[in-house]
Amino acid sequence: MRYASIDIGTNTILMLIGEIDDSLKIKAVKDFYQVPRLGKNVSLTRKLAERSVERALEVLENYKGIADGYEVDRVVASATSAVRDAGNGDDFIERVKNDVGIEVEIISGETEADIGFMGAVSGSPYSDQPTLVIDIGGGSTELSYGTGMKPVVVKSIDIGAVRVTEKFFHHDPANTAELDKADKFIKAELDQFPFATIDPRVIIGVAGTPTTLALIAQRKYEFDVSAVTNYLFTMEKLGEVYDEIKVKTTNEILKLTKAAEGRADVLVAGALILIKILEAVDAKEFLTSDRGLRYGYLLYKHKQLLGK
Repeated sequence: MRYASIDIGTNTILMLIGEIDDSLKIKAVKDFYQVPRLGKNVSLTRKLAERSVERALEVLENYKGIADGYEVDRVVASATSAVRDAGNGDDFIERVKNDVGIEVEIISGETEADIGFMGAVSGSPYSDQPTLVIDIGGGSTELSYGTGMKPVVVKSIDIGAVRVTEKFFHHDPANTAELDKADKFIKAELDQFPFATIDPRVIIGVAGTPTTLALIAQRKYEFDVSAVTNYLFTMEKLGEVYDEIKVKTTNEILKLTKAAEGRADVLVAGALILIKILEAVDAKEFLTSDRGLRYGYLLYKHKQLLGK
């Protein structure tokens, strides 16, 4: 069965054209990536700005046409942190339904973490091992831990790359005082997750922050899915990349990899969040993956269809 699975995030809107077989294995046909930054300033205003909404609707209209062209059987779509937090989030969902013809489900942070875990481990050769999945979004970060396809601990924390950047970074590049304040804030927010109770053998970082950092680490200017699929990223190498980008301007970061387009200005915040999480579990290394929420949501909706 062929799906279009759309992930409407704070910074990006992603679409996977994917096929799922009777064994629930997902085969990616094509991935699409746009950065309308729907959640710009939502953490400050609690409202989706009209210009941001218009950009998102334009992306979704385009995606609908692409999905039709791929002759998908179903279009499924989820909305996360920005739409959850915005007072006019329901209005946005109604406009997408009326103007574009796509029904969007606003999912809770914990559901997002649960489904994101399924997506991440669907592409992992180590799914039988206790796994921590880190999904750093624009508005929030989802942490999930478990073995197999079902996590036993999930938590959504309001420390996304866009949110932290808008709250603390007012220079380009951020100065030392701003970085220190962000560091303390992130560490305090991470106290919400019971790191002491988990013992991961495998750690997977999904979504744009870890994959973009992995491309920079490997000096890959063009996006290469093979370079970010189960790439073994050491803490030493991550520290080197962070030290490199934290002193660069947004334009200088853009010169490192094309994958930084639309996220270069929030990449340092994303990297800092990632480092603080890895330090909390005393990690020496982790794997990267581009299989995030849109993969898990496809699987989740297909299981619903089958009554599982």
